[in-house]
Amino acid sequence: MKRLVMAVAVCVLVVQGIAPTAQAIETTPSAEPLVDGPFIITGYSVSGHTLRYAQITNNSNEVADLDGWKVALEWSPGIWMSEALSGSLPAHKKVVVADPSIVPNATFTFVPLESPSDPRASLLKLIPPGGSGFTEHTVSISISGSTANVPTAPATYYFSRNISSSTGNFLSTFSAFLPDTNFTLDQDELYQPMPESPLQIVEIYPEANSCAPSSTSLLCTDYVKVQNISNEPVDVSFLRLRVGSAGQNSSTSNTTYPTGVLAPGAFYAVPMSLTNSGNWIWVEDVYGTVLYDATITAYPSSSGHAGWSYSYNPANGSWQWTKYPTPYDQENQFAAGGFVNQCEGVKISEIGANYTPQFIEIYNETSSSSDISGCQLQTNRSQIASYVFPENTVLKSGSYLAISLENTELSLTKTTTGTVYLLTSDSSAEVDARGYENLDEDTSYALVGGTWVQTFTVTPGGENIYAQYPPCEKGYERNVETGRCNKIPVAATLTPCLPTQYRSPETNRCRNIAAAATLTPCKPGQYRSPETNRCRSVTSATSTLKPCGPNQKRNPTTNRCRNVVKSVNADFPVEAVADTAQGTLGWWAFGGVGMMAAGYAGWEWRREVGGIIRKATSFIPLGK
Repeated sequence: MKRLVMAVAVCVLVVQGIAPTAQAIETTPSAEPLVDGPFIITGYSVSGHTLRYAQITNNSNEVADLDGWKVALEWSPGIWMSEALSGSLPAHKKVVVADPSIVPNATFTFVPLESPSDPRASLLKLIPPGGSGFTEHTVSISISGSTANVPTAPATYYFSRNISSSTGNFLSTFSAFLPDTNFTLDQDELYQPMPESPLQIVEIYPEANSCAPSSTSLLCTDYVKVQNISNEPVDVSFLRLRVGSAGQNSSTSNTTYPTGVLAPGAFYAVPMSLTNSGNWIWVEDVYGTVLYDATITAYPSSSGHAGWSYSYNPANGSWQWTKYPTPYDQENQFAAGGFVNQCEGVKISEIGANYTPQFIEIYNETSSSSDISGCQLQTNRSQIASYVFPENTVLKSGSYLAISLENTELSLTKTTTGTVYLLTSDSSAEVDARGYENLDEDTSYALVGGTWVQTFTVTPGGENIYAQYPPCEKGYERNVETGRCNKIPVAATLTPCLPTQYRSPETNRCRNIAAAATLTPCKPGQYRSPETNRCRSVTSATSTLKPCGPNQKRNPTTNRCRNVVKSVNADFPVEAVADTAQGTLGWWAFGGVGMMAAGYAGWEWRREVGGIIRKATSFIPLGK
């Protein structure tokens, strides 16, 4: 019943989406499997429970480190162990660990174990250092009554590991033997790599010439030339050359083993397979256990330098390309036939460091043409590379030559401090040098009038021009006082006037042209008066005026007749006025104005007049 209830509960949990939590089981990660080490025991001798000697061989193809390894001998019920060994053993070489009284010149010696009892040894071991990942190398000591021995007390046995007659490799079995009077143990010296490399890389030839298959010239194959810089002869077979980069393992394609003895100061060209794109080359010991840092040498891409060598020039302590490779026992060559072009009279004249593309300009300041073939340009950023002027490069008197750095190995520092060098053809001497710093964008550092200045007018290949400021944008001009670009004022474009308009010279505005009035033609018998522009009768202008009546005279202004006023003799002479309609109308007008004035005065004085009337009526008695 309980089991049924538990089952139902689990089902309910699953239905509700709640899975029961499993109990975590701790597991210990398995250790890495052990492997056989590089060393094996190839011979030994025992006497009872005492080890007389053990011969140890490096059975690998590489030098191996003996540090921490120990030799042990077991018997029932005891064990003996030697001190830890040390040093390196080259491939297939042997060392001996021995009782010095048995093998006085043994590689390693020990003090034999002394014991009153003398049981027989059963196992001989090589025990690796802790954490090495190697297994113990064990040899079972098999001794019977028929085993060959030297009848000492206890008996002495000699064993040697068997070798395959077909492969030459060591077998797992041993054979007992009795040594004769001339018996000696094979043992080699421990490997001691050179503390420093006596060889120095001095020339790299990465892009060899194309040659016929039958050619035996050294220039038909890539090579690296080394020099013995020590004062002693060097067996170069203890060293090897490597090409590549960090992390690459040695292989037949990147490792070369030179042979022979090199005299002090002598040169030796070692054929190697090199890439054209540039790489690293160095010297290390023959087993690759020591990399000699001082020999690490980088070479750049050989683009544009096919058939040239990248060589060390001891004259100036720098590396440079030369078109004269020398894979022989002689100094590197940098000029044809030993001739050195001093490049006299040529100067650096303009440096386009913060300009695109970067360039270096030179100038011939002499009064004659100058052959600059082989002369070289270098910069502070490109001391391992140089630009070499090609053969038959001639610079005329007073002319300029700009070298664009786009297709060279050179580069210039843009905005900080930089230096340009003009060198002789062997790069041993400076012809000219010029430093610069903090150049603005799109400027150059130029020699103008004998003075070096920054200029905004860049002229590669032409006469230098000084410009303190960059050119103004279109529509602007430089203010010579402030140095700023100001907008050039543009005269306003006037809109043409309409056909019925004209432009006023005073206001420069368009005004309407006054249209001539269209006059009604005068009628027949009329003419147009020039004074009034009116039509007048032609006959009226030429007819005789009608005589004025009695008591009238003609007005000279209007040419009309007017009445004559008669003179009156009185004390106060008054000119008589004719009783005309005009006179009558004037009197009527005067009367009307007078009445209006009286009415206005009455209106204005209505209150005062009313007050006077009320006062006056107050004295009149009223009827009872």
